[in-house]
Amino acid sequence: MTNTDKTSWSCSATAGSDGAAPTASLTMALNGATAAPTVLKGLCYSPCPINAANSSAPNLGDWFWDSYTANGWTINDWAGVWQNDLPKIRALGVNAIRVYSMLSRQLNPDGTYPAPPYGHEFQHTAFLDACWNGGQDPLYVLVGIPLPQAMFWKSVHDQTPASQITFWESVLAETVAQVAGHPAVMGFIIQNEWDSGVVTYGSDTTAVTFWWDQVEAMAQAAKAALGTNQKLVGMAVHDDPNICGQAATYMAGCTSMDFWGVNSYQQVNFDPVFGAIPNIGPGYAGLTGAALKPVILTEWGVPATGHKVADDPSTIYADSATEAKAATNITNVIPEASPSAQPLCLGLFYFEYCDEWWNQAGSPNIYTWYGGPAAPGFPNGFWDQDGFGLYAVGRGFLSYPNPTNYPLPNDAPTWTVDPTSMTQGPVVPLDRRMARTPTIDALTTAFASFGS
Repeated sequence: MTNTDKTSWSCSATAGSDGAAPTASLTMALNGATAAPTVLKGLCYSPCPINAANSSAPNLGDWFWDSYTANGWTINDWAGVWQNDLPKIRALGVNAIRVYSMLSRQLNPDGTYPAPPYGHEFQHTAFLDACWNGGQDPLYVLVGIPLPQAMFWKSVHDQTPASQITFWESVLAETVAQVAGHPAVMGFIIQNEWDSGVVTYGSDTTAVTFWWDQVEAMAQAAKAALGTNQKLVGMAVHDDPNICGQAATYMAGCTSMDFWGVNSYQQVNFDPVFGAIPNIGPGYAGLTGAALKPVILTEWGVPATGHKVADDPSTIYADSATEAKAATNITNVIPEASPSAQPLCLGLFYFEYCDEWWNQAGSPNIYTWYGGPAAPGFPNGFWDQDGFGLYAVGRGFLSYPNPTNYPLPNDAPTWTVDPTSMTQGPVVPLDRRMARTPTIDALTTAFASFGS
C-alpha cells in the first residue's frame, strides 16, 4: 500500500419507541479521529468489456488487479479501463462504489480450479489507491467476493468437490486480509443474490438452516480475516418480502453481519422493502432484536432503453425520449432512499455505471447489444439488462487477433486494430463511454438531496 491512512467503519440500528420507526447510523473515522456520520451515495461499477463476461474464468469479473511479471512476460492489468472511468464517477457526486469481484487468486483460463497454493496472488493496490485519491474526494469501495452457489445451497454444496469449497474459503479469507487495511475499503459483500424461496425461507428446513449457517460462517470468516481493521460485512439479496416475513429467526442468528443488503428495483418508493406487507409479514424496519440491522440498497436503477419492436430484443435502442423517462424515475425515486425518507437506510448504490453486454439473458452472444423481457413497471417498459448504464458502451478499438470472428456494428469503419494488444496476457479493450446526459444529471441532483 502506498499510503498510511486508515479508515474505520461502523454501523448500527436502534429500535424505535412509541411506534417510531427504527433508525440506523453509519460512521467513518479517519486515522483514529472522531467518527463522522456518513450517508452512502453509491454507484455499482462493473466495467466488463465487450467480448467478456463476469461469469467467465479466469478472473470472474475482477477488473481491478495490478499488473505483474511472470515467465518474462508483463501480465497487463485493467488500469486503462478504470483510469478513464474514475474521474467520470467522481463527477457524479457519488462517494462510494460497489465492485462485484476482487479475488486474491483466479481460476485457470479453462475454468478449472488451481491446486494449492493456487498460483499467483493478485493484488489490487493501484485501483484502491486511485479510489482513495490521497484522501481527496475519495471513492469508498464496497468489495464483492463472488462466492458461488455451492457455498450456500446444500444440494449444490454436497455435489461440489471439497477442493473447490476449500479454494473459496481460502480466497475469501485471503482477499479480505489483503485489502482490509486500505483506507478506500469500507467493507465486503460475501454473497450476491444466492437467495431463493427454496433455500432462504422454504419448507425444507435442512436447506434453509444450511443457507443461514453458511451466511454466518462466511461472515465470521471475513470478520476474522479483518484482523485489527474495522470494516463492514454484509450480503446482497433480492427484494423479496418473504425473507423478513419467514426467516426473521434465522436472521437473528447472523450476529457477524453488520448490515442487510437489498437489490431493489421498486419504481415508486421503498416502503415495500422497509414496511410490512399484508399476509406476508414485516419488512426490514419491522424486524426486532438481533435481526434488526441497518439496510443498504445495494442495487437500484432503471434501463434508459426501449425496443423499437416490442417482441424483438435485437431492436433495443436509446434516445433522448427513453433517457428522459429514465431520468424522471431517478429524480422521483432515489430521494425515497435517503435517511430522511427511510431512517433505517444507510444509502443506495445506483445500478450501474456502464452497460454490460454480457449480462442479458437470452442474448445470442456476449458482444451484441440485446434487450430483455417486458417489464411494465419500468419507465420504458422493458427489463433491458444491457441498458442500465449511465454510460452506453461501444467499441473503441478491436484488440483481438482475428477481428473477422466478430460481427461488425454500424460504426465498424471507425475501428482500428491495436497490434500491441496481440501479446500474451489479457486483452484490454478501451470501450467507448457515451454519456446518457439526462440520467447522469438526474442522478447527480438526486444524490445531492441526501446531504453530505
